[in-house]
Amino acid sequence: MAHNTTATVRQLQRTLYAKAKQAKEAKFYALYDKVWRTDVLREAWQQVTANHGAPGVDGQSIEAIVAGGQEQEMIRRLQEQLRTKTSRFPPVRRVDIPKPTGGTRPLGIATVADRGVQTAMQLVLEPLFAADFPPCSYGSRPKRDAKMASLAIKEDLYDHAWGVVDIDVQRYFTTIPHATLMTVIRQRVVEGSLLRLIKQRLKVSVASHGQVAPTTVGVPQGSPLSPLYSNISLTLLDQGWQKRGSPEKLGATLYRYADDAIVVCRTSAAQALQAFVATATRMG
Repeated sequence: MAHNTTATVRQLQRTLYAKAKQAKEAKFYALYDKVWRTDVLREAWQQVTANHGAPGVDGQSIEAIVAGGQEQEMIRRLQEQLRTKTSRFPPVRRVDIPKPTGGTRPLGIATVADRGVQTAMQLVLEPLFAADFPPCSYGSRPKRDAKMASLAIKEDLYDHAWGVVDIDVQRYFTTIPHATLMTVIRQRVVEGSLLRLIKQRLKVSVASHGQVAPTTVGVPQGSPLSPLYSNISLTLLDQGWQKRGSPEKLGATLYRYADDAIVVCRTSAAQALQAFVATATRMG
């Protein structure tokens, strides 16, 4: 992930995070205008270009926009569309990527302009929910990465661990229930304009093999918002694991990186797996 380099955007994120961290019940009523702030959109564009990526259904590439000197015009156009609430998300281009373990992984490639809007949304939304993310979550979070997760697991393994449960949530990104996700999002975001934009983006169509199909469940893997949405949704699982007292009862510590997780166990790994399955099943 590209790092945030704009000072005013960093300050905005710190302010939003501090308010959310201070009060678990805090709700945010005025966020939509932050998404189309000039500095936020410029920072979003910087991150889109830094992350590279292929063209979407319109065939427009980042390189062509930069070479043609169209960057400022594109930002201005996106800002106007967001301000006047006339933004529309074109279909996502689906590409099936081979997995090392066999089979394929569906990757959703949005248009470059769409990725700019999504990244602006992510810049504003992430601080609200990052304040609620538990310490066991390492994936796609500011100031956290895979190396930190690996080091924490390594240290825990040396501390009298007897076994390990290795978890991968099957087809997670493509099966995230929209209703559940929106319920969690509404716990923080109550502004109608932003909620409509979020729902509009969730329901974007998918273009594959010459056909366009509506999206009723899941989020496209590879989009700027998908990692945030997965963390928002899977935080319920983290919290459920903690609330049931599983770490204390089973001597089992959970470490999660997006839809992959490791449970380090000091007693029976089979019992820890059974408890995790029960928690995940109860939470849908």
